[in-house]
Amino acid sequence: MKTNDHNKQLFHDMQEEPDKFSNQEIEAMMDDLDQEADADEAWRQFARQHISSVRPMHTWRKVAAILIGVLTLSGIAIAAVWSLTPSPSPQSEGSGYTQASDTVKRVTTPLSTGRRAGGEATCVFDNVTLDSIAKDIAVHHHLEMDLQNEQAGQLRFYFVWNQDESLQEVIEKLNMFEQVNLTVEDRKLIVR
Repeated sequence: MKTNDHNKQLFHDMQEEPDKFSNQEIEAMMDDLDQEADADEAWRQFARQHISSVRPMHTWRKVAAILIGVLTLSGIAIAAVWSLTPSPSPQSEGSGYTQASDTVKRVTTPLSTGRRAGGEATCVFDNVTLDSIAKDIAVHHHLEMDLQNEQAGQLRFYFVWNQDESLQEVIEKLNMFEQVNLTVEDRKLIVR
């Protein structure tokens, strides 16, 4: 099969000087036109002329875009983990937090610790027994704990403890709950 450029030139010549071509040549050209074009060869020819010079630039841009995307997502993930990680309160370190044993969900006492926007040290107790809450408060204030009422000790609470508040303020807040009576006597936190 002859190339497109060659066929175009033959058609042009036939129009200009039709007497130069014999019937056999015209029939050969018509047979050549009746043959199916080789699409694969045409594509290869097109790719050699047009795509080969452009491809390296597009590949490099794709690699750069993927790298920038991965770095951006990594930065976002690190920032999210960093911002969600609570900072431990220096006052609560070594206070011997225990795990609430009766919960279905196994909530560690306290659920979270950290500093609020105002700089206050806080502990959040979620579905935790009064016994566990009182133990943590007693340890924090260097007191012993005396559980005189087993039923009250097993009551479960959601309580936000601001560790910067005085012991008396914390006891007053807890005593606002029904069936809770906490007092301090002789360096002991007593649950009645």
